[in-house]
Amino acid sequence: MLQFAIATSLMIGTAVLVAQARHVQNADIGFGRDGLIIVNGFGDRALDPAQRTELATAIRAIPGVAAVTTSGIVPGGGSFAIGKMHRAGATGDPPMIVQGTVGAAFFETYRARLIAGRLFDPARFALDIGNGEKDPPARLPNVILNRTAVRRLGFARAADAIDQVVARDAGAVRIVGVVDDMRFGTPRDPVDALAYSYRPDGGYRSVQVVRTAGDAALILARIETLWHRIAPAVPPAAVTVDQKLYESFYRQDVQRSRLFMIGAVLAVAIGCIGLYGLAAFDTARRVKEIGIRKTLGASTTDVLRLLIGQFLKPVLIATMIAVPLAYYAMEHWLAGFDDRVALSPWLFVGAVMLAASIAVATILGQTLRVARSEPARALRYQ
Repeated sequence: MLQFAIATSLMIGTAVLVAQARHVQNADIGFGRDGLIIVNGFGDRALDPAQRTELATAIRAIPGVAAVTTSGIVPGGGSFAIGKMHRAGATGDPPMIVQGTVGAAFFETYRARLIAGRLFDPARFALDIGNGEKDPPARLPNVILNRTAVRRLGFARAADAIDQVVARDAGAVRIVGVVDDMRFGTPRDPVDALAYSYRPDGGYRSVQVVRTAGDAALILARIETLWHRIAPAVPPAAVTVDQKLYESFYRQDVQRSRLFMIGAVLAVAIGCIGLYGLAAFDTARRVKEIGIRKTLGASTTDVLRLLIGQFLKPVLIATMIAVPLAYYAMEHWLAGFDDRVALSPWLFVGAVMLAASIAVATILGQTLRVARSEPARALRYQ
């Protein structure tokens, strides 16, 4: 019972870990992660303006590059500030909002979902940039908020925030658009409230992001080739967004699920060895009993049902022990994720059915041999 309780708990844990690992790698994170390449070296201070301009032009000309943008904030990190923003008439402490700078075509490149208002528009360049508190109210710097920031500022709907002026540490800003939340950080933490500001160059230490329309690996290799020719002294540090997110946030959970799987296999193997030995010993001890039962009219099916039912009792008791323990452990582990799967009953039912099936397969050979034996052979010494 202890062996199968441990084995079943590990199987349930493995199922939950695998489900969560797949969920965070395939979940909707608010932008199209496929085909995106981050060129971190673009923000390196060792690049001079001429090299940066030449690199940007050369990368845009690569066949298969659909869009290019620059920004301070990128998936997995970047540079940004945090400051208080205050809505007129709001009570309580002003919420802390992450302040990120983005360049032209940022939201189009990431395929962000616009909820209300508009995106930054090159035709309204001066209006979007503004000039801080020196400008008249009509020329305030414009910002775009994500859904979480709208909620933190106390707006009931995204549309209610459009054209509203809010105070920021550096002055006042006007909200011109609201986009859906984009999860640039770990799935363990809630999405930050974020205000995007427009800068032509993407802001301080901006990083270049490339949207590909073809083979991302091939385009990544071409970017690196161009980079080594134009700026050989600076590493490009280019990586796909999928790889960046995996290395930063998903790798540990995937490795943990593999370790659980190995532990579950070992625990099941040890449990099966013990169950097989128990079945061999018990069936050998009950050969004459089975012979008498068959002589009195019991069929092979009746004998199989009897023996398998008796051997499955400790397995089922072990399951009753394992399920609540595994549920508590997995619920506690999943509580550390903001983006998580639900603990579906089918994960537990599947693990229990698998454990029972393995137990039946382990003892089937022994029980079938005894159940199909001739009664005369079992009773020949009586």
